[in-house]
Order: sequence, then C-alpha cells, then structure tokens
Amino acid sequence: MTEIKFQKYKTRNPGYHWEQISKSLRKRNVYVIARYNLILDLIANEIKNKKILDVGCGDGALTYLLAKRGANVIGIDNSKETIKFAKERCGNFKNLDFQIASVYELPFGNKNFDYVISSEIIEHLEYPEKMLSEINRIWNQHGKVIITTPIKFTQKPFDKMHYQEFFEEDLKTLLGDYFPENKIKIIKSHPLFWLEFYNRTILGHSLNKIFLNFLDLFFGFNPFQNTGRWKHYTLQIAIITK
Repeated sequence: MTEIKFQKYKTRNPGYHWEQISKSLRKRNVYVIARYNLILDLIANEIKNKKILDVGCGDGALTYLLAKRGANVIGIDNSKETIKFAKERCGNFKNLDFQIASVYELPFGNKNFDYVISSEIIEHLEYPEKMLSEINRIWNQHGKVIITTPIKFTQKPFDKMHYQEFFEEDLKTLLGDYFPENKIKIIKSHPLFWLEFYNRTILGHSLNKIFLNFLDLFFGFNPFQNTGRWKHYTLQIAIITK
C-alpha cells in the first residue's frame, strides 16, 4: 500500500516548517502561518489540558504551537527524519510527544483524544477513507476534528505531490461517510488574489513575499486569514463537532 506521496522533506530540510514560522523576512511564510493561526483560533480557548492528536505532524511546528497553549499533544508521522527533528526541537516540552506511525493505523485506543487535527494531509493520501475511519475511532467527541486541505481548481491535482484534491461538496460528502453531516462545517480562507500576489516575483526576486512577511511581522496584517470578503479562496477547513 502506498501511503503518502510526499517528498518535500527530502528535497528540503526536515525542519522547513519551522523556518516558515520564523521571523526571517525571507524564510517566513504567511500562507502557512495563516493556516496555523486559523486552526488555533478555532480551538485555542478550549484546549488547555485536553488531549490532541496532530495527524501527519511532519516536523512538529503546529504540534508545538498547540502544546504552547497548554494542551497535551501527540504528533504522529511516517517520516523518521521529521519525527527525529521534532523530538530534538521540542524535547523540553513535557506535554508534547512524537511517534512514528501511519495515518492508516493510529496506535491508540478507541475514543482516546478530545481533538484531532489533520492539516494538509488528506490530499496526499491514496486512501483518505482509511485515515478518516481511524480518526473517527480515536476521537471521543468531547472536542473537535479539524481537517484542512487545498480547494480543487483543476481536473488533475494542481500540486504534483497530491494524490487528489477536493471541491467543497466532495470533501463534505467524503467526511459524511464517517461523521454526521449536520456536524460538519466547512469554511474557506486564503484568498486566491493574495496567493497570486504572494507568489509573483519582481525581476526574479520574491519582493511581494517579503512585503507581506513585513506587514505580518510588524503590523499583524496577514491577508490569508480572511474568510469572508473574497469570491475565490484556496484553502478549506472542515470543523467537525460532537
């Protein structure tokens, strides 16, 4: 069985998400930071002392941000390199642990976690239903399940590392096989306009990216966190409640 078609940790360094949340004007990535912030905004006031599983945690950057807010967090990933990096980077946190595991076979008992986060993972899976079944099994329904994934724009996946991408209705239908449909809410974020602006280079330089990083660092303005005023968005966040 093929698990996740994901090579970025091999082509980049195993801790590149930490660079993306750094204060470096060149390495910071406000697109990723907005995704993390939106997840935290949805649950941060609820999670102190709660048990959270970060499914497909990678190098542990989001897992760390969750633990900083007082939750007891476990991050799992199938990459030995990134789990090793995450453990070394977060070794001082007593309420944070990392394990090597498959998203298809979560090594935990039934109803073991209050919150389950799966951020930008489902699009990499050949069999997303297997992960959703496992999430449903280990979630105790006391908190929330949050799943983020890019919005589908093209017939074939826009990103070559994605097995599949989802229209909003397709994602909701898939989730409805494992969770009650009336408990699933999907919000959209990350306006397409700002993504095109962010990725545009000027004379071969990423000046637009540096500009938005500057606005975020010094003025707290991150246009990717917008969820209401634009016609076209690039990210969807599924929130599942008890």
